[in-house]
Amino acid sequence: MLYQFDTESLDHAKAALLLYGMYRSRKKDSPLNGLETWDRFQTFVRGACLKASTTAEFVQAFCKKAKIDSVKPRYLNTGEPVVMPDTGELIVSGGVADYRLGVIADNSLLRLYNTESMYLIMLVRERIQREKFAPEVEDDEEED
Repeated sequence: MLYQFDTESLDHAKAALLLYGMYRSRKKDSPLNGLETWDRFQTFVRGACLKASTTAEFVQAFCKKAKIDSVKPRYLNTGEPVVMPDTGELIVSGGVADYRLGVIADNSLLRLYNTESMYLIMLVRERIQREKFAPEVEDDEEED
């Protein structure tokens, strides 16, 4: 299990983490709410792949289609300490957000979104299902 996804592949876990973060960052008026959520999710992934040549472009295109204003870093949290780029120092604190920029900069993930999107979406759905049955954790509503 990597990044709380049921996979042993780091690339699949990173790709699923980005999809999960975008899904969880959606607003109430997003088309990703309602009866056809996962059908739309798949369609948005495919459409974003067609318009993107980098993972960052994929994120931008997906967020535009799904009406996601920003990806909230709290949903990209993997529980690992944050590494400060200047010093290499590890910081373990709930007050320091990890924006997972390395995931967005990893252009090899675009191939996975294009060829294995169904599997990645199932990883996201399975994690969300597990979280529904996990003990309640206080969810801060602060904007990241």
